[in-house]
Amino acid sequence: MRYVMLEYTEPQEDEPKQVYLELDRENLESRRVELYPGGLWFAYGDEHGQEEALSKAPYPADIRELTVPGQVTARTIPPSVFREVWDQAAERPDGFMGMFF
Repeated sequence: MRYVMLEYTEPQEDEPKQVYLELDRENLESRRVELYPGGLWFAYGDEHGQEEALSKAPYPADIRELTVPGQVTARTIPPSVFREVWDQAAERPDGFMGMFF
């Protein structure tokens, strides 16, 4: 497994500011957490379900190819950082509906 964080410089309110990815051996998403500027989060895969929302296309072997100067920075992160974000996501009400329940 590889773990990646994408950080967007100036996200719109309806776009994530950070995306944490867990990639398998084929560089396909197995889990993803999206954090939005307003504090909402969405988690996909594993116990959160919604595997259909995970990308079907493999990510590049060199994650730096995803970096677009001034727009998005891509970097590899340690597994412990991904696990911490994933665990925190499980403790918070999820997504839009979590605001009401």
